[in-house]
Amino acid sequence: GKKGRYPAPCGQLVRLYHPAVLFTRTMRQGDGTEFFAAPSGQSWQGQPAGSFGDLQPMVAESNYSQVSGQLSSSSASGGDAPVPLPRVPRNISATLLGEGEPDEPPILEELGINFQHIYAKTLSVLWPRRSKLDQAAINDSDFAGPMIFCLVLGVLLLFNGKVQFGYIYGVFTTGLVSLWAVFNLMSSKGIDIYRTASVIGYSLLPIVILAALSIPLDLRGAAGAVLIPIAILWCSNAAALFFVVVLEADDRRWLLAYPVMLFYTCFALITIF
Repeated sequence: GKKGRYPAPCGQLVRLYHPAVLFTRTMRQGDGTEFFAAPSGQSWQGQPAGSFGDLQPMVAESNYSQVSGQLSSSSASGGDAPVPLPRVPRNISATLLGEGEPDEPPILEELGINFQHIYAKTLSVLWPRRSKLDQAAINDSDFAGPMIFCLVLGVLLLFNGKVQFGYIYGVFTTGLVSLWAVFNLMSSKGIDIYRTASVIGYSLLPIVILAALSIPLDLRGAAGAVLIPIAILWCSNAAALFFVVVLEADDRRWLLAYPVMLFYTCFALITIF
């Protein structure tokens, strides 16, 4: 009868490639530490196929400090000492502010959102003076502020029962393309459409204030006759000042202000009606 479980060649292959043998060989570490060893006085190659005996687990040191000491001593005797890696915060605020990876820019910077420029442009619209204009803020084609102002305008009109989001974005897009074409025809320097959108969007702030005043006040009466022209002139003056600086057209300021005034008049009508 057959004495073994497998023929001789198969038995040798099984002994060499049995999962227990491979597992034991795999668990051998480079420093000589073995997590599992063969029973004393025996070897895996001497065991018949299918009978490997009981695995004897050896005591493995799991203390982190001792392992660290061994690594430090081996590094000091041979190679360079390991350099501890800095702790990298993993949260949303760290990513937004650029406190993540050392070579990773803030996500707001990648999106082109600069709160300092938003603040500077907002102040320039509230108090339009050429001496107070920041050239870096003027050259920035930031569109975060205009999006916020358009959204706030639509929300404020909701308090009066007016759902005007489609009209706001439709008039803004149509007016943007029209003003961009007119300004490039009027000036040889020209202006890109992104900067045009940024300027007319930020200059929409007085209309947003007018929409806020329309909640407690009735702008179809005497209050509207006073506040609406002030808001339109305020927007037109601020936007025209920006365009004059960008296009270097000081002698055509009022000519630039006329189409801008028509643009903001449309928004005033949306706010009233």
